[in-house]
Amino acid sequence: MIHTASAMRLALRRELFRGLVLFEGPSALDGHPIAVVANRITTASVNAKTGDMVQTFIIRSDIDPMAALKSGGDASVCGDCMHRPNNGGTCYVNVGRSVMAVYGALQRGRYAKPGVDFDLAILPDLFAGLAFRAGTYGDPAAAPFQVWRAATLKAAAINGYTHQWRDGRFASFKTFCMASADSEADHVAAKAAGWRTFRVKMAASPILSGEVACPASAESGYKTDCATCRACGGTSAKAKVSIAINAHGPTKNRFH
Repeated sequence: MIHTASAMRLALRRELFRGLVLFEGPSALDGHPIAVVANRITTASVNAKTGDMVQTFIIRSDIDPMAALKSGGDASVCGDCMHRPNNGGTCYVNVGRSVMAVYGALQRGRYAKPGVDFDLAILPDLFAGLAFRAGTYGDPAAAPFQVWRAATLKAAAINGYTHQWRDGRFASFKTFCMASADSEADHVAAKAAGWRTFRVKMAASPILSGEVACPASAESGYKTDCATCRACGGTSAKAKVSIAINAHGPTKNRFH
């Protein structure tokens, strides 16, 4: 078992593991089994929009992600998100490529497991000084808050988004997650509940008072990336304004 962050970094660089399992257990959203895995810890992310961030995937651990999409089982990790493909929504994540690859690696034992391959106590030091993305795929609220807190105690920045902001059980997530808002009414309601918001809007819709356009978006000319911006870190971020972005990706025309 690996007992130090430095030893884990070495194991990752040597490709003994693709990443780490941060959590395995029941989804807080519906009780079905899920796993939270982290990768891109010692190798730079290839995601141009986010920049160099630790990436995390919240996935069903008992069925593959494409099967979950088709059956509606992705509700275990995405909740009631209107952008789910099963809802005819606008999710831009390429589940058939990136998420399926993560699931396959998990099934092959390529992700180090806590209590078996490594000591959970190493996580704060392992992620110290790194920018951390909570929910590259999936809603962070599907996993316990303490899982995220333990992993990011020493992180340089954390960003996350949740559609569970209406549910009081997940109020603690406002400290590092933006409330995912899909309308002006959502923005108003989430702000009233103490959340900062990240609102998806139509290109013709205006920016609201207290919002700025996402600086890592096409409409802002890709001025920066998420790892540099660090605005989408809930109430703990230095930024205090909320963020808006035009619907984007290959399914953007479905948003209205």
